[in-house]
Amino acid sequence: MGAVVAGAVAGAVIAAEAGSNGRTQGTSAGSDHPSVSSGGRSGTGGTPTVAGTSRPASLPSGARTEAGLYAWVPPPGWQRVAESGAEVHYSSPDRSQEMVANATPARGDLLEQWEQAEQERRKGLGYRRIRLDRGTFRGGPAVVWEYTVMAKGRPWHVRLLGFREHGTSYEVSTWYHPDVEDRATRVYDEVKEGFTPL
Repeated sequence: MGAVVAGAVAGAVIAAEAGSNGRTQGTSAGSDHPSVSSGGRSGTGGTPTVAGTSRPASLPSGARTEAGLYAWVPPPGWQRVAESGAEVHYSSPDRSQEMVANATPARGDLLEQWEQAEQERRKGLGYRRIRLDRGTFRGGPAVVWEYTVMAKGRPWHVRLLGFREHGTSYEVSTWYHPDVEDRATRVYDEVKEGFTPL
């Protein structure tokens, strides 16, 4: 469920900083506006399937397919640091940024789930909301959550993008140290651009 993944983000940041193999967990929305947009391929264009849905005619170069649910292009040189079902984590070589992608069955309202998850975030860790609201991604409805937290004395910036397609909730998230924000948001935008529901 989307709330579970989104709610785990800050906890993973803490675990990473506490020394669990440099793992952290992510966020989303590389734009500074409530609406997240991405030029390029639509997740609904392509070859029709028997069920009446559609799949992209081709995947981006270097794309990895995860659990048969989505394909994405992890940043070159990044290390795959965690995998659980359809949830996959990659970390930058200097461990200043991590990227997460996930897919789960869609249940309930995604914004309401993330608002509930936020209640846990508020209990500590220096949580500060930047935004949590509805937006769009590739012309369809999405939820954007952006916040900062402290972990082991260091600040982390977290960005999450959640959206649904054909009964599945997708999440593409990143978290990073604020001093690498320009690079981090650029990489995050590239990853979102290539993210393809299957």
